[in-house]
Amino acid sequence: MIHLNDLYHKVQAMPKSLRLGTDLEKTLDRYCAETGETKSAVIRQSLAEYIVRRQRKRRAPSAWELGKDLFGADRSAAGQGNVSGRIKTLIRAKLRAKHHR
Repeated sequence: MIHLNDLYHKVQAMPKSLRLGTDLEKTLDRYCAETGETKSAVIRQSLAEYIVRRQRKRRAPSAWELGKDLFGADRSAAGQGNVSGRIKTLIRAKLRAKHHR
């Protein structure tokens, strides 16, 4: 996994060219004028943060992966599934069996 510090602080002479839309370029100009940062520094930092964020998102486990060992946990010993959908019926049957007259 690439870390943000590795991406941002290893600045080497690798010039790149990119095209920004008019609105984005104006926004970048205003931001740099307000903060005193260079356009190159802002673009490098932004790109580094973007890459790290995308890697984390891509590697994050899905909801299925996080809970797969729990799925099917509502099955009884007899293999009956969907206990939560039939809970009233199951409780009624257990009570009748327990208090059979």
